[in-house]
Amino acid sequence: MKLFTRYFRINLLATLLIFLLASIAFYFLLWWVMINQVDEDLKIEQREIQTYVSKYNRPPEPITVKDQRVSYEQTELHEYTRHFSTIKSPERHEREDFRQISFTIPVGNQWLLFKVSKSLEGTQNMNRSIIIISFLTVILILVVSLLINRWLLRRLWQPFYSTLSGVKKFRLGEKKPPSFVPTSIDEFDLLNKTLDQFIQSAEKEYTLLKEFTENASHELQTPLAIVQSKLDTLIQDEHLSEAQSNAAQTAYEAIRKMAKLNQSLLLLSKIENRQFSETTTFDFKNLAEEKIADWQELWQGKNLRITSSMEPTSIIMNTQLADILLNNLFSNAARHTADGGSIHMNLRQNEFIISNDASGGALDSGKLFKRFSKGGQITDQYGLGLSIVQQIVEVSGKRISYHFEKGQHNFTVGF
Repeated sequence: MKLFTRYFRINLLATLLIFLLASIAFYFLLWWVMINQVDEDLKIEQREIQTYVSKYNRPPEPITVKDQRVSYEQTELHEYTRHFSTIKSPERHEREDFRQISFTIPVGNQWLLFKVSKSLEGTQNMNRSIIIISFLTVILILVVSLLINRWLLRRLWQPFYSTLSGVKKFRLGEKKPPSFVPTSIDEFDLLNKTLDQFIQSAEKEYTLLKEFTENASHELQTPLAIVQSKLDTLIQDEHLSEAQSNAAQTAYEAIRKMAKLNQSLLLLSKIENRQFSETTTFDFKNLAEEKIADWQELWQGKNLRITSSMEPTSIIMNTQLADILLNNLFSNAARHTADGGSIHMNLRQNEFIISNDASGGALDSGKLFKRFSKGGQITDQYGLGLSIVQQIVEVSGKRISYHFEKGQHNFTVGF
């Protein structure tokens, strides 16, 4: 969920809750104020009736008009009382409410209960109008506030998204640090400065590590070649005993593997450093067919059945990387196929699929493309072939996936 969405949901819920509670409180407060005002008017009517009775010693004539009614009757109470109440209209065809004051006063030798009622229709209409106006005002304020907040938040957070876009495009080794848009917001300005320092530090450390890897790989090649040459000469010496010859042969194999490992690491370093940046457009079918012809002799040595289905597919890629890609995929397929097994290649719809019979179960897809990860029962390899494939497809803007189906390993390179 985006930060905008979460903020608006929380803000909207809180605002609606506050306005709802405030509207309920305002309604009852307004109703209380208006009822008190009507009660004050009824008290005035009471004082006028008391004044009339004290002056003329008789009750005034009962009055019944549209919004006010005055009546009286004898009562057994012989004390002063006063009571307010809200009643319904005595007329059946009328549904309006009345506010009534009931009080007792002595008139001559008897006590009378006077009832003065005032219609609440006007009060209710006014209260209803005020509530409607207030409700519409609240809705308008809420809508305008949300629109302003949304527009304002988008503008306020624009520097953050600009910074995020620059960080996404940044790649170590390309020497193209992102340029952050200056902003007047202190927090975003601090974020930009911190990221800029971090990127510069990371770029410096990456450059040092890259130079160390390249230098180490290059420097190792010469002594490894010398050791391999000396061991090769030593193995051919006829004066060596069988034990000495076996020891020399073991050392020679170890040096050979180390030289191959060094070459693979150097290749990985070159790929990661974008040293194969030149690309061209070519037909992947022609390259695949050439590589199949080169590998025929090795496959025949293992009695492997090779089948293929190729469609012309034009791609944009570095040809050296494409050649290395196919070599590693072919090598991986041959290594994991038992003698007499089959390998099938399919090039169609901008994807290349290579499938081979599994000599074991499915490979661990979580570790398959990691460096120095070994799959199956192969123990004389260092797990760099598929890692190189992964790096090639990444720098070339392609993709690779693996799945195990019907006893076959399937690697798919999408163009």
